[in-house]
Amino acid sequence: MPIAGRSRPLPHNRTAAIGRNGERLAALLYAVRGYRILGRRVRTASAEVDLVCRRGSVLVLVEVKRRRRRGPWAARDDLGWRQAQRLARAAGELRRRHGWARRVRIDLVAIDGWRVRIHRDAIDGEAMLRERTRCAWT
Repeated sequence: MPIAGRSRPLPHNRTAAIGRNGERLAALLYAVRGYRILGRRVRTASAEVDLVCRRGSVLVLVEVKRRRRRGPWAARDDLGWRQAQRLARAAGELRRRHGWARRVRIDLVAIDGWRVRIHRDAIDGEAMLRERTRCAWT
């Protein structure tokens, strides 16, 4: 029985569920590739990171962008400069938190419909903080 006369979930709930499914898929992809999943939706003072992984001495922050259908814009186009800068600051915070990390990498997983692409080193965090550079694919 619908609550308060609603027969369908709110659009925000639907898009949040789509995003969570994309995050689960990304976690599975990284786990299969030999990464250890340290956390999902990790909050720092600067940003919320969708996925934090480890492989050896490399700490990997993963931002997941998902679209249900392919269109004129790719999912990776949804990652703007400000969000990339927040992720770069979060990378610095997490590196200080995890003393074992010798290197930090920020990846982007772009999911367009059934197409999944992993963009390794999508954001050069140190350069982002030094100067106003763009993401790797722009």
